[in-house]
Amino acid sequence: MQRQHIISLLSGRTLPGERRKLVLKLVLSALFLLLQVYLLFFKSVEVMDYSRYINEFPLPLSGENKNVSQEFRTSGPLARIDIMLANYKIKPKGGILRLSIFKGDNPLYLKNYPANTVEDNRFYSFTIHANNIPAGNYRLRLDHFPKNKNERLAAWTSKKSVYPFGSLYVNNKQEQGDLTFRVYYYSSIWKEKQRWLNQLPQLKFRPYILVFGLLLLFFMVNFLFYYFVNKLMGAIGE
Repeated sequence: MQRQHIISLLSGRTLPGERRKLVLKLVLSALFLLLQVYLLFFKSVEVMDYSRYINEFPLPLSGENKNVSQEFRTSGPLARIDIMLANYKIKPKGGILRLSIFKGDNPLYLKNYPANTVEDNRFYSFTIHANNIPAGNYRLRLDHFPKNKNERLAAWTSKKSVYPFGSLYVNNKQEQGDLTFRVYYYSSIWKEKQRWLNQLPQLKFRPYILVFGLLLLFFMVNFLFYYFVNKLMGAIGE
């Protein structure tokens, strides 16, 4: 009976209202499928490239002609940089915190941030405009321009140099240690699948297991969505 009903719908031997329902179901299912394809292949997501949580020494940013630089690497278009900062438990009432990014000696990016938004011993997020800085090796520089001499900021660092992709500099002089920071870049879920797979040793030589699981999940989500649409259309028609 159900088969005959489907054949009649496709052949046009049915009521206009039922044909409209079928078209609506197909359109909704196609839109849902396109949404999944967009999220999987084209939607940009922020991916953490590197993270350093060792905060052992607060390196002062304030002072005459004082700047702190850190070399770093990003594996994709740079999305944001989080740096752990300190305000010595005294929140600045004004002033500017400036982030500059260089490729060699060439400046690529400069933006001023309000210093009064810095929280003590917390990561401060420096958001970068999408696709301004592609994958590669760079150097960031922090400058603090306080409103008055009593307002101080510091960047947390480690005592030993452990970051494998660059060094720490104070006033252009290399120092021991590294900033406590995180680097994020833009990518897509599909592009990152192999990197995430390599982080799972038990699946490293059996990628088909992950692919099969994703396909099964994809099928189940679409089946449930079509079932929900079918029920909804049935309830509307009653």
